[in-house]
Amino acid sequence: MRICFVSRELASTTESGVGTAVANMSRALVQAGHDVHVLTAPHVDARWAASVHPSVHIHHVDEQETDLQGAFPHAELRHAWDAYRALRVLHASHQFDIIEFPDSGGEGHFALRARRTLGQFDTAVLAVRLYHSSHDVLRLNQVATLDMDTAQREHMEDTALREADLLVSPSAVALEQTRTRLGLKTGGIVLPPPIESAPAQAATPSPSEAAPRVLYAGRLEYREGVHLLIDAMQALFEQGVAAEVDLVGDDTRTGPFGRSLRSWLEQRIAPAWRHRFQFLPARAGDELTSAFAHATLCCIPTRWDALHGTGVAAMSAGAAVVASDSGGMAEFIEDGRSGLLFHHDDAGHLKDVLQRALASTSLRDTLRAAAPARVASLCAPARFVRDYEAAATSALPHRHPGPAPSSRTKPAKASPCVSILVPYFNMGRYLPETLHSIRAQTFTDYEIILVDDGSTDADSVALLETLQAPDLRIIRKANGGLSSARNAGLRVARGPYVLPLDPDDLIQPTFLEKAVAVMESAPGLGYVTSLVSYFVDDPRQPVGGWIPWGTERDALLAENVASTCTALMQRTHLEDIGGYDEWLTAYEDWDVFCSLAKRGLEGSVIPEPLFLYRQRPDSMTRGIDVSGRYAQMAYLSQKHPTLPRSPDRALRMQLGRAQRQETHLRAAAPPLMSQVANRVNSTLKRFDAVHGTVRRAVAWAAGAEDDSRPLRQQVLERLLGRRR
Repeated sequence: MRICFVSRELASTTESGVGTAVANMSRALVQAGHDVHVLTAPHVDARWAASVHPSVHIHHVDEQETDLQGAFPHAELRHAWDAYRALRVLHASHQFDIIEFPDSGGEGHFALRARRTLGQFDTAVLAVRLYHSSHDVLRLNQVATLDMDTAQREHMEDTALREADLLVSPSAVALEQTRTRLGLKTGGIVLPPPIESAPAQAATPSPSEAAPRVLYAGRLEYREGVHLLIDAMQALFEQGVAAEVDLVGDDTRTGPFGRSLRSWLEQRIAPAWRHRFQFLPARAGDELTSAFAHATLCCIPTRWDALHGTGVAAMSAGAAVVASDSGGMAEFIEDGRSGLLFHHDDAGHLKDVLQRALASTSLRDTLRAAAPARVASLCAPARFVRDYEAAATSALPHRHPGPAPSSRTKPAKASPCVSILVPYFNMGRYLPETLHSIRAQTFTDYEIILVDDGSTDADSVALLETLQAPDLRIIRKANGGLSSARNAGLRVARGPYVLPLDPDDLIQPTFLEKAVAVMESAPGLGYVTSLVSYFVDDPRQPVGGWIPWGTERDALLAENVASTCTALMQRTHLEDIGGYDEWLTAYEDWDVFCSLAKRGLEGSVIPEPLFLYRQRPDSMTRGIDVSGRYAQMAYLSQKHPTLPRSPDRALRMQLGRAQRQETHLRAAAPPLMSQVANRVNSTLKRFDAVHGTVRRAVAWAAGAEDDSRPLRQQVLERLLGRRR
């Protein structure tokens, strides 16, 4: 098979993680005769591939922001887009049989969207492997703050999991939890990454290290449960147990509300026991293997993990492992035979299990002897290759086919497929270009309904008299606003689909063809939209862009993440929600997407900039003041109180958005105040100069002497003296 692993993380310099798994999988598959390619970030050099296996082909994504500039608010989104573009080129050359993405970071987001909407990668099985999703990381680290970038990353990951042809999980519990959380009924395979068995190293403590040593290796992160180990060991010390604890790993800011976790952990250690805890930097490779061998016990106190890489590596190295029963380690450890399990989040039970293990040399010897064989049986490279081949083969017939082509011409004497609604008010300058973009469509089964909403500009009114054409109907009405104009068009629309398009915006020639194909291939969709390219005058010179998310119910009351107004929708759906809300003076499209989402209708986003949005300084959106914006957002929240699936999550997003805005304002405040001060000082200097000139002129006119007395006194004396 031709296999491509897409992974931003590759360097095997950490004790576990995505990079280590990809290295092990690549090596096993190459040794079995498969053609393995790895697509990664530019920071990984070719030496990585040579260290894994000389036959692994490594490719880099181009992270130069040359297209859709400004459309990517965070690095993960940009990388997913760059990876998708690079993967298209690679797949055209190699025709992969399976392409695998990690869940973390949503690296497969655009590629999987492209399969569903454009039919890309149709010959390959697109797989997503479970590691650690942002949702789980935040939950386990007790992080409540949720800004829009983090929410979008969660959305990318979850969308990729839903749209994958195949889910690959290192443990059954992780697969089941993911399927339950996302409402997935079937699909998925349990397949831990391979580990080449190595002879276990016997423990050989030096005389200076005669006391039992308990080792924790991994990041100092709250979800890893290090605090449980610290609490359990202190309880043992109080009972007279003599031991030392090595905490090997780098610090993170996952303490309470973003504090250093190491500082928080150190505060938990009583002064009497501080000398028994040693914080050490992270180790990898042979150094970590040696640490496993010299430890009396290796403790994996994680609160939950799909499969703890360090725990499996410790077992493979012949360590006596004590691990949490929450997550994948419980499927690897046969309690009492190849390791010991404690009740997760229970420091008291962990203390009892550690005490049992520290007190029994024979028990530890039993665990050391059985652990490598247990890992070898579950993670044997030959077994992994066999199961991976079988999973890819069985998933191949069931992969998503993508949309069927839908390039139609308009049949004679039949209702059109798409009714394009163009509201029009004094836009004569831009309308011809918009109509031209419609008439350049490869899909021609449409009608144009132009609604003149009481235009007052003479040139714009005169233009309408020149636009007679078979594909165009002009509706005239008194001015009622954008929603009113769209509703007027909706009432006379004949097509089963409608596409709102403002008279200053443009669509690419394949917009209708691709959007209709997606809509017809996925019954029940609420709308189909695309990426957005911004321009000012020339659409060939973009000035930015935007990436719609599609339907995300929890996010929709914080921002309109769904789409611009230009989205293909089923006419009946739009009619069922009552059309556009005419009370709104803006955000009427946002309201429509809220209404569709509330009815369970999803949206699909084509990963191409098929919609071209003209940025005008006098546009309606730019003209909304702050109070108007928040008043209308409040109206949407009042109108759609049941929209969020998780109201607390929706509120956290709104708080996160407000926090970011406040942070930006605070960051801008010092330079802004400096600018104000400079302007004030400059004005005062000019005033002083003018005032001096005026003073001298008045004094001269009044005949006052130029002395040190106040000018007012001199002038009054002179004037009063003259009157006498």
